[in-house]
Amino acid sequence: MIALHGPVGTGTTALAARLLHDLQDAYPGGQLYVDLRGGEPDGPLTPGRALGQLLRSVRPGTLPADARERASWWRSVTAGRAPTCVLLDNAVDADTVRACLPADDRHLVLVTSRHPLVELAADGAHLHPLGPLPPIAARQYLAIRAGEARVRAEPHAAEQLVQLAAGLPTALVLTAAQLSLHPQRSLSGIARALTPAPPDKPGAIMTHHIGAAYAGLHRGTARTYRVLSRLPVHDVEATLAAAVCDITPEAATGHLDDLTAAGLLETTGAGEPLGPVYRFTAPEVRERVLQFARTVETDGEADEILRRALGWAMSATVTADDLITPSHHRTLNISPSDLPYAPQPPVRLPDADAALGWLTGQSDNVLSLVRAAARAGHHDYAWRIVYSLWPWWRAAGRHEDWTELHVIALESVRHDLHADSAAERHLLNTYGLGLRNSGDPAALRVFTRVLEAARRADDALGVAQALYELGATHLTMEQPAEAIPLLERARSVRVEQGYERGVALADILLGQALLPLGSLDEALHRLQNARTALDGVDAHDAARALAWQGRVQVQASDISAGERSLNTALAEFRDARAPHKVAQTLEWLAHAAEADGRLADARALYEQAVAQYRPVSGVDADRVRDHLARLA
Repeated sequence: MIALHGPVGTGTTALAARLLHDLQDAYPGGQLYVDLRGGEPDGPLTPGRALGQLLRSVRPGTLPADARERASWWRSVTAGRAPTCVLLDNAVDADTVRACLPADDRHLVLVTSRHPLVELAADGAHLHPLGPLPPIAARQYLAIRAGEARVRAEPHAAEQLVQLAAGLPTALVLTAAQLSLHPQRSLSGIARALTPAPPDKPGAIMTHHIGAAYAGLHRGTARTYRVLSRLPVHDVEATLAAAVCDITPEAATGHLDDLTAAGLLETTGAGEPLGPVYRFTAPEVRERVLQFARTVETDGEADEILRRALGWAMSATVTADDLITPSHHRTLNISPSDLPYAPQPPVRLPDADAALGWLTGQSDNVLSLVRAAARAGHHDYAWRIVYSLWPWWRAAGRHEDWTELHVIALESVRHDLHADSAAERHLLNTYGLGLRNSGDPAALRVFTRVLEAARRADDALGVAQALYELGATHLTMEQPAEAIPLLERARSVRVEQGYERGVALADILLGQALLPLGSLDEALHRLQNARTALDGVDAHDAARALAWQGRVQVQASDISAGERSLNTALAEFRDARAPHKVAQTLEWLAHAAEADGRLADARALYEQAVAQYRPVSGVDADRVRDHLARLA
């Protein structure tokens, strides 16, 4: 472990990233990065959240809620992992760093912080202070950026610029940006602009360099920069800048590019599908601009900026929900124009794949905006955005955020006088799903509340859905006997209401519940009915019914029929691009081969299942790998 520390502007993160790049061939396990957000408005990260990021990067799937259990998982994962580099950026305390340490010293851990974390020395860390660049290095950097001839022509002015930057890399970057933006301007003129009057106070070097760069901006670009500093987000794209500044996306792109040229922003790479993503060059730059923004903004401006950002987030998440899960979107049919500050033009996403990519890339920004909305009392935005994030909740599996944000949304919907009871019930339902997926038995209490609310609203299909979810939760808890009466009641209501697809879905779960109870004929009957009802209507769930049918047939010792069902379902899951179901079906085919005594076939299928599980569920991959080892 190497712990780099240095004051504002010394470039600890840049040095650590360069070191990791140079060492990548020596660490075949790869490179992992966590921003602990010591300098961010919503930071620092708790140990549990930091561990969640690390674990999700190496073994997707459901994570334990307890931070100590996550730390144990992390040590187990890294104990058998090839040598890996881990960068823990912007740390503020030793305890969070310790929680994120891998299992042994084959790995390299780099820590960056503004202050020395001396407690880490007891863990074997090398504490490396990072100070200013020496004058000769600072001059070489300016010569590279401005041209050696230009520096030689004005050696005294070049020396002044080096002294004014005080060897701080961030200040030198800002200085070099001024030299690049004004190739005809003399070095002495730029030096005069950077010279503070009255004389500089200790620690104010960055303020003057940022102020000089800001002063050179066009008025509209300067306002954009000031507005961006107010946003509780980690990075920004042109559509967000346009929304909060009330300008066109084309104008926003021009402003963002000008700010990048001035050294005040940097690009983080292309952010498909909406173009490049930009961020502040360093946390200290954002802090200085925010301080300035507070001195010049008008009354209510900060709140208007937040509301415009919320309008942008709502426009994008509603669009994504409609593209990816249209049936969910139509349940409440939320429209961005329901609230003020909807961006014009609205955020457009080309298709469902692009929409999910956008949600994945911007999720941390959107969650930060929801938290800010709740703090500011903008409850109307908070619950609507959480509701419209449904396709991302389902895909990402970040259950800690799922439950936290749903608690916020449920509190917000109760404060929103314009929200109806259906909104609260739907949020309660997805809150319960998050709890169930994380293995929390509190899901039963939540779905019971949904059931009571649906009965009060005289919503028959809502009652059926709540009964269905209660049954599914008991199944997850391996309580099939408790699940069956709930699922039967849900099915009966759906029959009465003519909801044929819902009847078939209930039959799939009933088939699953009957299997461990030994009622194989009844289970097979339910699953065959579900398959017939869903065939040509819902490809994914039709394949799910057939896969469970194959599972039951194998359990009933009809191996050949079971394998036919499973192989057909496998092909359908592949066509539907459902990787977790592909892996699960391969595992069940391996069970069938093992039950039939064909151990070589079973081993080959288990290996295929492990390969399919690995990118989507590390827990399942480990479970099948353990079984394969016992089989060998």
